[in-house]
Amino acid sequence: MSQARMVNMSFMAAALLLWVVSASFFAGTFDLLRPEWDLALIGNEFRLSNLLGILVGVGGGIYLWRHAQLYQLANEVAAEVRKVTWPNQEETRVSTVVVMVTTIIIAIALWAFDIAFSALTKIFYDI
Repeated sequence: MSQARMVNMSFMAAALLLWVVSASFFAGTFDLLRPEWDLALIGNEFRLSNLLGILVGVGGGIYLWRHAQLYQLANEVAAEVRKVTWPNQEETRVSTVVVMVTTIIIAIALWAFDIAFSALTKIFYDI
């Protein structure tokens, strides 16, 4: 997939997310203020809140796509992501084992310090 296509698809995904979030926001706002304002436009499922969400999503997507600095930044990020060397399955497995063993060792060390300091505190308070 080309870099420009990846950037454009990410802007489309952001616009879709903006649509879903803003439609839910408008539906909740209408429910709080005046439920009768959320008119059923096409059937009972497509309401005014959905239309407003679509408008906000399309407008936000166009804004993201047309914003020169943001478009340039997204292209730079996409170029850097293409340079990333992703680990294979074996490297991921080994790294996971190392993290788990290290976590267990640190947990045991913290537990030992907790027991020791608890004993010292008990001795101190008994004096």
